[in-house]
Amino acid sequence: MHQGMSEKYNFVNIAPEMSVEMFESHWKLYEGYCLRLNDTLKQLSNPYDSNLMESASPASGKLRELESDKAYLTNAVLLHELFFENVILPDNSAPMIPGPQFTSMVQRDFPHVKSNDFWSNIIKPVAKAARGWCIVGFSTLNARLDVCMLDSHGGVMPIGLYPLLVLDVYEHAYAPQYGIDRGTYLDHMRRSLNWAVVEHRVATIHSASELMRLSVPEEAEEYIKRSLDDDDKDFGFPDEDWFPDQGEPQSEGLDSRNELSTQPNPRAHSSVQGAVIEAVTEADLDAAFQRIKHFSAISFRSEDDLFDEEVSGRGSRFREELWALLQEETG
Repeated sequence: MHQGMSEKYNFVNIAPEMSVEMFESHWKLYEGYCLRLNDTLKQLSNPYDSNLMESASPASGKLRELESDKAYLTNAVLLHELFFENVILPDNSAPMIPGPQFTSMVQRDFPHVKSNDFWSNIIKPVAKAARGWCIVGFSTLNARLDVCMLDSHGGVMPIGLYPLLVLDVYEHAYAPQYGIDRGTYLDHMRRSLNWAVVEHRVATIHSASELMRLSVPEEAEEYIKRSLDDDDKDFGFPDEDWFPDQGEPQSEGLDSRNELSTQPNPRAHSSVQGAVIEAVTEADLDAAFQRIKHFSAISFRSEDDLFDEEVSGRGSRFREELWALLQEETG
């Protein structure tokens, strides 16, 4: 999501059973959410607006109204973007199957169901029960896969759930073509799922877990231990006076919450520990290159923007080699 503009999508590559016109009409609804969100954020942009601050009340008031709209519209925009991204197939692609990382998570966290039955016995029933969204996500607090539903953009969802697969089951998403037949819509939707996008989201979870595991400064760990030992009930962040010699620690993340997320990531090709030498592998570069090419084809985002996303947080060597790879392909 980019403040001030909506994303563009090429719906030609959805499953042939589904109507491109229906998705293009759906996109216009999403565009309206983007415009309303930007207007809401603009009204909240001045922290010194005395009228807005004075209106703060749990009963009613302008600030409460705007903050409620912000949460609702932010979900509306982001969920639609996630949905559109994971239902557009690659060029000339047949129906895809779930990737190895996602399948591994299903086998680990849903041992009572065969992985081949995960759609029909878990996802589809929840999607049929929902009134708005079905979300297959990873709980960043419990470190496990979960499937949940939202009855509206402002509905209740488990805190810390990172969306991996998003399905829009509002009636406006399917009624123009399917009427009230949500089951057939979901069957056709299954044939349009881009599991490469889902696999990329799973990889993002693994990478974030590895960074979080390694990025807690020793000073922060000592602060936490001291707070616990002294039975200190204030668990706020340390202030600048707490580190008189070296100043506040430069933290890149928070500690992990359980044993699963503290285990080393077997898919990590490099470690941030020490941050001295950056390991760059062919697999890293090829994966980044393929993502840039894929998302530039389905979303009309420029390769330059996608390149900036891929190299964010990476070292100069990765940036230079990926740029050279892109130049070699275009030249």
